[in-house]
Amino acid sequence: MKRIIYILLLAMGMATVAPLASVVDNSVAALYAVDAKAKAKAQREKEKAKKAKEREKAKAKAAKEREKAAAQKKKEQARAQAAKQKQRQQAKAQPSKTQQAKPATASVAKSSTGNNLSAAEEKEQYLEQIAAIDKANAKANAYNERDIAHRLGFWGLVGYSNLFTSGINYQAPAAEGLNPTGFKNKDKGFVGGGFGLGYQLRYRQFLMTVGAEFTFYNSVMGIYNQDNGSFALSYGMQPYGDKMTYNYLFNPLNDKLIGGFAQIPLLFGMELKKVPLFWQAGIKAGMGVMGKSTLSGTFTTTIEDKELIAGMTDMYNHTLVTDQALDRPSTSVKFGLNLAASAEIGVNLDRWIDATPKLRVSLFADYGLLNSLSPSPAPDRKSPTATIDIPTVMMEDSNPLNFPTNSALSTSSAVNAKVNPFLVGAKIAVWFELPRHKKYTQPYPKAPTPRMGVFMYDEQTALALNGAAVEITNVETGKTMQKNTNRQGLLQGRFAAGQYRISATKNGYFPSDTVIQTVEEFTFDTLRLPMERIPAPIIYTLCMNIYDVETRQPIEAAVRLTTLSDTTVLYAAQSSDDGFIETPLTEGDYIAHLTGTGYMPKDDTLHFVRDTFDLYMQHIKEGIKVKIENLFFATNKTYILPQSEQAMADLAEFLLLNPSVTIHITGHTDAVGSDEANQILSEGRANAVRADLIKRGVAPERMTAEGKGEREFVADNDTEEGRQLNRRVEFVITGTDGEDIEQVF
Repeated sequence: MKRIIYILLLAMGMATVAPLASVVDNSVAALYAVDAKAKAKAQREKEKAKKAKEREKAKAKAAKEREKAAAQKKKEQARAQAAKQKQRQQAKAQPSKTQQAKPATASVAKSSTGNNLSAAEEKEQYLEQIAAIDKANAKANAYNERDIAHRLGFWGLVGYSNLFTSGINYQAPAAEGLNPTGFKNKDKGFVGGGFGLGYQLRYRQFLMTVGAEFTFYNSVMGIYNQDNGSFALSYGMQPYGDKMTYNYLFNPLNDKLIGGFAQIPLLFGMELKKVPLFWQAGIKAGMGVMGKSTLSGTFTTTIEDKELIAGMTDMYNHTLVTDQALDRPSTSVKFGLNLAASAEIGVNLDRWIDATPKLRVSLFADYGLLNSLSPSPAPDRKSPTATIDIPTVMMEDSNPLNFPTNSALSTSSAVNAKVNPFLVGAKIAVWFELPRHKKYTQPYPKAPTPRMGVFMYDEQTALALNGAAVEITNVETGKTMQKNTNRQGLLQGRFAAGQYRISATKNGYFPSDTVIQTVEEFTFDTLRLPMERIPAPIIYTLCMNIYDVETRQPIEAAVRLTTLSDTTVLYAAQSSDDGFIETPLTEGDYIAHLTGTGYMPKDDTLHFVRDTFDLYMQHIKEGIKVKIENLFFATNKTYILPQSEQAMADLAEFLLLNPSVTIHITGHTDAVGSDEANQILSEGRANAVRADLIKRGVAPERMTAEGKGEREFVADNDTEEGRQLNRRVEFVITGTDGEDIEQVF
């Protein structure tokens, strides 16, 4: 802009242009100053508004947190009141010790006292639960491991059977004109068998079988035969008297019997382990359900006459028949209670036949112990060949085929008769094993999580510290949690067994020592941690005198005090006319930021221990070299780190408030690395500072930059401290347009 004005002034004439150029130049400088002041004022207003907004936001947040805390407190009070009410109700409803019944299962109800149990009581309660579960599980395991089997099956029987009949001995009395008659029986067995179904229990090697069974018996009872004689009846024929005799001969005469019994077997036995054999013995109690009798045989009729050489036979018209077949229809026989002894021995086929059902083949024998004949025969039945007295029948009809017959077991001779069923043969059984019922074992409850308490107290007064922030870290997992102590200075909770790193912090106290605490099962240990109170700072008076570095005369300056690690302003004031400042301050390290009219800004580090400091400021003029303090770069990079913000902001503010000042920026490095690399790095850092100032509003034409690498070192490059001093960025004031510099703070 100035160059354009100068060209116009030259065109119009040097005489008239000179005064005008001076006026324009002053106007431009004034505009720059006004613009800079306006920007600074706007920036201050903006920061003020921002801080006001942040304060309002903080107040709103605090109010919201207070409301939330009040609501939470109210909720906790309501919960505590409800818990107390519930405890009172339980106490009223709780029965006395004599009325309380032991739990039926291994589980134990939760204690109403909860965490009020001591560690020993909690351990005892848990061990009681474990013992009860162990006892119940031992019973369940013993039940499940029993060598037992339940079977359902069916079987078939076949073999030799006989209805052993005894006690029959008929001897008819002699009648007039008749020979005495009588008979004895002789038994012959036949095929018998049966079938059944039932249940079998095997416990270890022992067997028990019960069920329902039907058996039938076949028997032939010989009444008249060659062994026991024959039935012969003779009587004289009228009107011939004793000269002619009628003879009746039955030989043989058999009584075929069939009996059926429904019975319940109850057998006990054993299965052998080393060999596939088993045996059973017991009783079978039953009742007769059927009985049939059929008479069969032959008879011969003859007539003898003393005057004839031989008797008369085969005269059908006179009913004289030789070997006439006698085949009568069956009649019923009553059988009653049967109690039979039974035994069997057999083979398990499981070892040779791979099948789901269990196959058994055995030999058995059943013998009736009681008399199974019932009821007693009618007294008017005399002979198997007649339902009434034979002589009476013969007087009415001489043809034996017309005689009404009955079973020998229904005659009067069988009043004292006994029938003992007998069956012996083979048995085939098929057994199906039932699925076993198993009792499930109870799972073990989770062991109570160990408890741990932390008690924080003042080391000096031994008083509890509430609100202390306790940090608990699991050493193995690294998981960290933080809780605050209550009003009693306590923090209690449940933690998994292991090692924990515990420390605490609280405002006004030094951080506590870090303690390693081991938490074991069934423990409730309280760790006591003391905290040392931070002593109240001792306030001294800091005195500072500010001088011109060249004239050594006092000057006025603005002073700001901050700590080394924080940019918060602790003190800000304008010195008096004689350059003196005093303020109350604690001992420590501080940074004094000095600004004054016509002087370069300066940062001095103060180690204050009740001292008076003399600080010196450099008047702004051409040729002044200044090192930019607190300027940080990434290692071997040209990137300016964020912690350099305040230094760059102060430099930009100085240039904006002094628009007539021009500077030359120079970058320097240490001697580590090659010359070429250090040269490039120094140029890059100088240009980075220039670019940052341009972004902050400083005109580009007011600044130049260059790098000098490692050529102009100010300290020894053999030490780290020296190399750190050599790594720097400086600027030199190259012009002020010959005017007095006024700096506005």
